[in-house]
Amino acid sequence: MAVHPGGFMCADILLTGATGFTGGFVCQQLLQRGIQFDCLVRPTAKTEKLKQYHLRLVEGDLNDIESLRRVFPGYYTLINVASIGFGAAPNLVKACQDSGVKRAIFVSTTAIFTQLNAKSKVVRQAAEKVIRESNLDYTILRPTMIYGTPEDRNMIRLLRLIERSPLIPIPGSGQSLQQPVHVEDVAWVICEVLNQPKTYRQDYNISGGQVLSYNDVVQIAGYALGKKPILWHIPIHLFLNLIQMANSIGLKMPVSQEQVLRLNEDKVFDYKAAQADFNYSPRSFTEGIAQEVALLRRGQLTSHPNVTSLNP
Repeated sequence: MAVHPGGFMCADILLTGATGFTGGFVCQQLLQRGIQFDCLVRPTAKTEKLKQYHLRLVEGDLNDIESLRRVFPGYYTLINVASIGFGAAPNLVKACQDSGVKRAIFVSTTAIFTQLNAKSKVVRQAAEKVIRESNLDYTILRPTMIYGTPEDRNMIRLLRLIERSPLIPIPGSGQSLQQPVHVEDVAWVICEVLNQPKTYRQDYNISGGQVLSYNDVVQIAGYALGKKPILWHIPIHLFLNLIQMANSIGLKMPVSQEQVLRLNEDKVFDYKAAQADFNYSPRSFTEGIAQEVALLRRGQLTSHPNVTSLNP
């Protein structure tokens, strides 16, 4: 603990993104390990869950470097789970260097390797460059697609579609390779590398434990639900035209053209470096999606108050 210039006792660690999906699991993992930390939150953030943990909440704005300069002094470590895809990385790095924050963990994404000309790709690549060129003891972590609970906004869409319909439309052949990673495995990694000097000034791909075609993903998800989905393969160009037509008349489609194109890219990433440096051993998708289905079923049976808000 240290005395913050604001006059309060602060932990050594400051966490951003705590109100998000992955950030919530990082909070739980840090608490389970008995690690003290504070949370940087926006003034408008929904912080009810964080207050239940009795965590110190410090208000700041990642896009306002002066607010970061007011908050960062007194902290030694930054865990940045908030997305670096919105251009805040230069502010974060500058504020760390100006305020004496030496250790920093940044969560990026394997989406930086996409062959598509995505706007976020350029921003994220620039963010990683700024981090690598800093004098911080950084670690950059790049998860693949994160899933794990009905709040994940990724696999829950597929699960609900399989529940509603026996026929699952798939753009293209469905043979592109996927490697989803469970949110608990990502949170474990973030906390595991925290005090490991071997990971300083290194970057790691954090992928799931099972490489599957998208067809396999759908079938395994269906099996977890007790369903046998019928795969309806639609040529990609027809799928893209349908989305464009819907958008032109003001209809909102559940997927974008970029998401369809990304779905048809192979997204397989070696995690041997993470395995060698800190014994990373992710669960299989078969195991992870079964856990998510169990949580989904439990929520339905108990009429969980958040279930209605989870519909895609």
